[in-house]
Amino acid sequence: MARCDEMREGDVYYCDRCGLEIEVIEECSHEEDEEAEEVCTVEEFICCGQAMTLRED
Repeated sequence: MARCDEMREGDVYYCDRCGLEIEVIEECSHEEDEEAEEVCTVEEFICCGQAMTLRED
C-alpha cells in the first residue's frame, strides 16, 4: 500500500475479503517546506484485518 502522498487521483483500493472499495478523489498535497514523510503517517488502509490492494486495471 502506498503512503497518501504517493496515491494518485482515480486510484482504487479494494478489500479481497468483503469487496469494499476506496477511490482517491483528490491527491494529497503539502506546503513546499513540509516533509511528506513527517505529514503522511498512514501507510496502509486495513479492512477485514488485511491491507487493501491497489486495483491495477
